[in-house]
Formats: sequence, structure tokens, C-alpha cells
Amino acid sequence: MGLAGVLSVFVSKKHEKPWEVVDSKAVEPVPLFDEDDDLDIIYIHETRVVRSFVFDVRKDRDLESSLLFAQQQFFEEVQRKGFNALWSEGWQLTLLRKAKRHRVEVRYIGQPACLAGKPVQPQQPPFIAVLGELRQTYDM
Repeated sequence: MGLAGVLSVFVSKKHEKPWEVVDSKAVEPVPLFDEDDDLDIIYIHETRVVRSFVFDVRKDRDLESSLLFAQQQFFEEVQRKGFNALWSEGWQLTLLRKAKRHRVEVRYIGQPACLAGKPVQPQQPPFIAVLGELRQTYDM
């Protein structure tokens, strides 16, 4: 592959339409534990960790599946780095459209922690019902 071929990978085509932002919903990180919980905290990551995931979607139920998959991948990544729980958790979901195609970008945000004992299995993402607003508004 010549120089022109390599450069074409990095340069967008002029005739190609960009993805249009249709809507975005966000849930700011919320604490998953409160003062009443009897926890033996070993350490908490000093900052929040953010990861982005992009999925092509065809049906409205794919929005929830995308968010759940992003949460799972996020949690698996923090586990590989020595954490076994999330101290706080939040997300942002941006719905994109290009012609009849839809894509969703999920930004998952969390503050990993290490607690004594077994790993804390994640529950559903906080305030997942917010996705219902997207489902009702946009037909896919």
C-alpha cells in the first residue's frame, strides 16, 4: 500500500455525510454505597475512570443492551487492574444517525474500589429507566 492508501485511512471522504447527533442522555456518577453499609474498604481509585464504547443499533432495545454491555466491559477492565467494586457509577449515551443507520456511543464512568471479601457484582446501571425517553422519542 502506497502513501496515498495509508493516508486515505486517516482522512475522511469529502462526499461522506457525518453522523448526526439525535439525542443524548446522561446520568452523573452516583455513589453505590452509603454510610450505613458495613464495608471494609482497602482502597479507592483517586479519580473517576471513563471509557467509551460505540455500537451499531437496529432496534430500540439495543440501546439498553449496549449500555449493559458497556458496563460489563468496564467492570471487567477495572477487575483486571485489581479492583473488585465500583464506588460510584454513571454513564452517557449519545444516539447518532446517518441516513437510516443508527449508532450509539456509550461513555461509562466509574470510580473503582477494592473492598475486602468477594467481588461486588454490578447491578443494573443507575437510572437505566432514562433510556425509556429515547425509546419513546425515536423510531429505529
